[in-house]
Amino acid sequence: NMMSLAAGMSLCGLRPFIYTITPFTTTRCLEQIKIGVAYHNSNVVIIGTGSGLSYAELGPTHHSLEDIAIIRSIPDIRILAPADPLELKSQIIETLSLKGPTYIRIGKKGEPNLFNEKHDLGIGKANIICEGTDYIIFCIGPITIEAVIASNELKNTGISVAVVSMSSVRPIDECFLESVIKKGFKKWITLEEHGLIGGLGTTILEW
Repeated sequence: NMMSLAAGMSLCGLRPFIYTITPFTTTRCLEQIKIGVAYHNSNVVIIGTGSGLSYAELGPTHHSLEDIAIIRSIPDIRILAPADPLELKSQIIETLSLKGPTYIRIGKKGEPNLFNEKHDLGIGKANIICEGTDYIIFCIGPITIEAVIASNELKNTGISVAVVSMSSVRPIDECFLESVIKKGFKKWITLEEHGLIGGLGTTILEW
């Protein structure tokens, strides 16, 4: 009902934001997203909190390991997964000026800031958090902090690992990916709280 009501509000000229636990705002109301929101290209912003395994102790009803794959199967919905509060803030502000539906996948609460005001944050932009030359890790969402910790620890062993927030899954920053090819990393690694099928890793492989 919330999804259908939001679609109707959008068609009346409003810009509704929907917010609840991720599996309940994606898989439970998929038909309403497909027909009410996407089919009409409604200006609805769908926010799912508790990405991946954030609600670990509450079990599979509260886990979201397929939401990106499901939403990616519907054309023209922007898909965002910010790594920290600053990325989220910049994406929400930008969303207000854009047409069409947006899905934003966020953590549970208390995620640390990984960026600062100097970074060029926004939709469709990749951002380097740690510089590196040997390997590169593309990340989405709150789990990005684990890649930052790993990069710092590996630096002490002589292994240089770049960490990048790919907070915009759709549209993905193709120009950045093109530039990464030229840098000659030994391996590309993707890190995400999502199943193997249909997430960030699949998106990059399809690209």
